[in-house]
Amino acid sequence: MRYSRIAEVLQEISLAPRSLKVDLAAGLLAEITSASKMLCPVVRLLLGELWPPWEGREMGIGPEAIVKALAEVSDQDLPFLRERYSDMGMVAEAALGHKGQHSLFSGPLEAISVYERLRHISALNGKESEQRKNALLRGLFLEATPLEGKYIARTALRNMQAGIGHKTMIAALSSSMHCDIKKIQRAYSFLPDLGSIATLACGQELGRIVIQPRVPIRFMAIRTGKPVIPGAFLPKYPGLRVQIHKIKNEVMIFTSQLRNITVVLNDVPRLLGKIESDFVADADLIGFHDKKKGICSQAEMLRYINRRRLSRKSNIHPALLAYDLIALQGEDICSMPYQDRRKRLLSILGEPKAMPFQGISPAYEDVLMDKGAVDEFLSKAEIGGARALLERDLLAPYRPGEFTDREFIIRTEHHLAALVVRTRWGHGKKEKNSARYQVALRSGEVLVPVGWAWRGLSEKDQMTLSHDLKSLVIDEDESGADVNAEVILNLKIRGAHKIGGKYSILEPVIEGFRLNASLEDADELQGLEKICRE
Repeated sequence: MRYSRIAEVLQEISLAPRSLKVDLAAGLLAEITSASKMLCPVVRLLLGELWPPWEGREMGIGPEAIVKALAEVSDQDLPFLRERYSDMGMVAEAALGHKGQHSLFSGPLEAISVYERLRHISALNGKESEQRKNALLRGLFLEATPLEGKYIARTALRNMQAGIGHKTMIAALSSSMHCDIKKIQRAYSFLPDLGSIATLACGQELGRIVIQPRVPIRFMAIRTGKPVIPGAFLPKYPGLRVQIHKIKNEVMIFTSQLRNITVVLNDVPRLLGKIESDFVADADLIGFHDKKKGICSQAEMLRYINRRRLSRKSNIHPALLAYDLIALQGEDICSMPYQDRRKRLLSILGEPKAMPFQGISPAYEDVLMDKGAVDEFLSKAEIGGARALLERDLLAPYRPGEFTDREFIIRTEHHLAALVVRTRWGHGKKEKNSARYQVALRSGEVLVPVGWAWRGLSEKDQMTLSHDLKSLVIDEDESGADVNAEVILNLKIRGAHKIGGKYSILEPVIEGFRLNASLEDADELQGLEKICRE
C-alpha cells in the first residue's frame, strides 16, 4: 500500500463528521484484509501509535527537529510558516509544496517504508543519534508529497489531529472484518495494541488472547459513587495506579497509561523479586517522605517517576499497595469472585503491613454491613492519610477495560459557595441555555479559579442562570465569556487537586445558586486547601 492512500484517508477522516469516521477507516482496512502483514502497520499509522506503550520507546523528535529536516529540503521561509501555522503538520505541508531539492528516487512512498523508518528513528540513541534521526526525517520529506509530509510530521510528533481514536478503530475493525465488536473489545482489554489485534482478528484468532506476562492488560475502571451494603472497603491513598507483573526473578511495573516505570523505582522491583509466586496484581504506587512523616501527594509521585536524573538521591521512598490479584502462577483468575482473589493475594503477600513499609503490602480491608460503619471507617482512614475508600463487591469478577456495576470509590462530600467568573455557553437548540461555569474562591481581595461546574441544575434553573449571566458579561471570545462575579453557586464536591499551583475541584454538583452576590459571599480558598489532594 502506498503511504499516499493512508494520508488521503487521514485527511478525509479529519474533515468528516463523527458518524462517517468509522466508515472511512473501515474502507481502508477492507482494502488490505487479504494482506494480513500490512494490517498492523496500517492501523498503527492511522492511530499515530507506532508501538505499544509498554515497549518504552521514545521517538525523540520535537518541532525543532522537524523544522531542521524541512529546512534542508524546502526553500520556504520556515520561521514565517511556524508563525503562520501552530500545527507542525501544516508547516510541513506548506514547506514541501516548494522543495529546493528532490529525491533521487522517483517512486512513490510505500506505507511500510514510512512505518519502518519512523520506528527506526525511535531506536536510535547515543552519539550522533540526532544527526542520524535528522537524515532519516530529511529522506522521508524528500520523497513525500505535501499531504504525506503533513502526516509524517504529525506521526513523528505523535499528534495526528485526525479525530480517530481507539473506539473508532475498534468499530472500524469490526466493520471491515465482519467481526463481533464485543470480541474485539475483549481482546483489546487483554492486549491493548490495536495493530496486533487487527492481525489476530484477520486470522480469526481473537479467542486465543489471554493475560500474558510482561504485557499489561487494561485496568478495570471504577466510578465514584455511594456505598452499597454489604461490601469490602479498602483505604485509598494519594498515589498512582499501577499493574505489577512478577515472573520468576523479573518484575515489571506499568502505569495506568501502560508505561513501564520499573527502572525508576529503585529497590522496589528487587524486593518483589524475592516473592516466590509469579503473579499479576492491580496496585497503587505510593511514597513515604524521608524526613517528614506522612504519605506523598499524587503530584509528588508524578514528579518522582518523571525525574530526569534517576541517580539523584530522593527523599521519597516508593512502595506498592496491592488491591487485587489478576493472575497467579500463570493462570488468569479474573473470573474468580473478589473474595477468592483476595485470599490468594494474602497467601502470597501476607497480611497488610503497618505504614510506612518497604516493598509491597496488601491494602487493609474491612467488610462492612451498614452505612454508619462505612462513614466511621472513612473518617478514620482520612486521619491516617487516605483520601477515599475503594469498595469491592465480594462476589464480582475483575473486568479488564470495563466499568464495574457494584464497586465504587467512596469520598467524603464537601460543600462550597463559589462565585462564577467565566462561562462557556452550550451550542445548538437543545443546549442554548446550558453552560459550563468556571468558579472561584476568595483569597483576601482576590478571586482564585478552582475549576468548572455544570451538572445538577434543572432546565428551568439553567435558563434563569443563563439569562442573568449574559447580562454580566465583561468580555467574550470564541471559547466563552468573562463575567462580573455576582452569582454564587452552591456546590457539592468529592475533593480537589492542586497541581502546579492550580486547583481543580472533583465531581462538582450544583445544588443551588444565588444572584446579586458579592466577594464576601464566597468561601475562602483556605478551606479548599484543607481538602486538596496536593
